[in-house]
Amino acid sequence: MKGDHLYEILRAGSTGGQATAFRIVHHSMVTAGIAVMLADSVEVWRDNYGALFAFAFHAVSTFFIAEYLLRLIAAPGARMGQQRSGWRVRADWALSLGGIFDFLAAFPGVLNLILDTEDAMLFGVVWVFKFVRYAPGLVSLTRAIGNARSALFSVLLGFVVVLLAASSLEYLLERGAQPEVFGSIPSALWWGIVTMTNTGYGDSVPMTLVGRMLAGIVMGCGIIALALLAGILATGFAQEMRRHAFLRTWNIVAKVPFFQTIGASTIAEVARLLRPREYPAGAVIVRRGEPGDCMYFIAAGEVSVELGAQPLRLGTGDFFGEIALLTGARRTATVVASQACTLLRLDIVEFRELMGRQPDLARVIYDAAHQRLSAVGPGRIREQGAAWDFGISA
Repeated sequence: MKGDHLYEILRAGSTGGQATAFRIVHHSMVTAGIAVMLADSVEVWRDNYGALFAFAFHAVSTFFIAEYLLRLIAAPGARMGQQRSGWRVRADWALSLGGIFDFLAAFPGVLNLILDTEDAMLFGVVWVFKFVRYAPGLVSLTRAIGNARSALFSVLLGFVVVLLAASSLEYLLERGAQPEVFGSIPSALWWGIVTMTNTGYGDSVPMTLVGRMLAGIVMGCGIIALALLAGILATGFAQEMRRHAFLRTWNIVAKVPFFQTIGASTIAEVARLLRPREYPAGAVIVRRGEPGDCMYFIAAGEVSVELGAQPLRLGTGDFFGEIALLTGARRTATVVASQACTLLRLDIVEFRELMGRQPDLARVIYDAAHQRLSAVGPGRIREQGAAWDFGISA
């Protein structure tokens, strides 16, 4: 097997059958390894099923050792490795964050082989980090934290200032009444952390009236600080997810043939308006005779347009439903998902708004719809009406 093919199988974003099968086995091994580690910590289960747990642990460990070696071999298959020697690329990968985590995942098995100790199973907790590579949302969260680091630092600094000030004041107010609890500022810091985070363990409680008043103020400050932190993170994460969805939609729209003649600004405008929809094989997407309130772009999969005895097949990059939007008439055909597909939906209101702002795009869609009607049989778009609606000459 060539290195680039092996790399594609192991790459997290690959969509091929072999890559999907590998991910299923990989995730199953991670889940089994963690389950065995947890179960082995229960003494009764370990006494009754210790041999089975040990066998499962060896199997999972062997898989992760093999995976590490395969990833090391396949590292030159990455694009960045085309201009460098194979061993240089492998060394760079081994020292990267992903390579280090993969090595740590193989470490429990290696440790068990070398030392033959039962405690090696406890190191299996690192296997949970194997899921990180397959969770793009965590990357978005990291980017969100990085983008909002200034705001987060300001809120955290305010949190620390209030914490130190409140703990110092509480020390002055309560040290006489509770010297064992508030006998020093470091001791009072525990009270401050519990109070500001609204945890409320109850092991450190002010006894004086002024101390309790101060505690109420500190609770309020803690709520404000936590709310600000949550708001900043939620806003940043939502922006990153919208950015990720926009980039994915942009790539899909840019591949649609009739969009390749328009500018990047128009593609960006279209990408913001599209809504992804998933349909299983056999699902009816639109029915003939229904009102036409949207059009669809095929992002992945295939649909069948039932126009007559011989249905029309449309695949990735094609579109349908634009005729009903242009003419205002009902659907002229029934469209069924031939296989599981992902469609991008453009509603009629946004469609007409977009057509009004982008006359070039209106002409492209108008011409494509006219050619499709001419190819599939008799009938004609109401050219004059379309021209009046979108400001293009018939």
